[in-house]
Amino acid sequence: MLAKTLPVVLLCACASSAQLPTPDQPKFAAMAQPYVRQLQSVGITRIISPGSRGAVLLETEYGAVYVGYPAAVESRAFVLYIGPDGLHATAAAFDPVKDGQILAALVPEAVRVTAANNRLGWLRANPWH
Repeated sequence: MLAKTLPVVLLCACASSAQLPTPDQPKFAAMAQPYVRQLQSVGITRIISPGSRGAVLLETEYGAVYVGYPAAVESRAFVLYIGPDGLHATAAAFDPVKDGQILAALVPEAVRVTAANNRLGWLRANPWH
């Protein structure tokens, strides 16, 4: 019995993620505002950075996309929600310099990878083209 359940337990333990930051950061949201059009143009609705240099989750209208955390900037945990009612940000703290560097490094890569993913998804969904 243990041999059957152990892989499931290990899989669940590996799949657990760090707790996401919860304090609202309106200044971070304001700083990210210039990037909203780019993010919306490829369907990104949420960016989740675990703050551990791990992959950044991009939730899109078409599914999840992952990008590597930018190597040139300090790792920070945050969540950006991009919705029809505007932009909302949560993070443990706000640092205008560090958060600005993160956005400048992360957003272009997120948009590029998501656009490529969208094209591949369209081709898979429309094989006759």
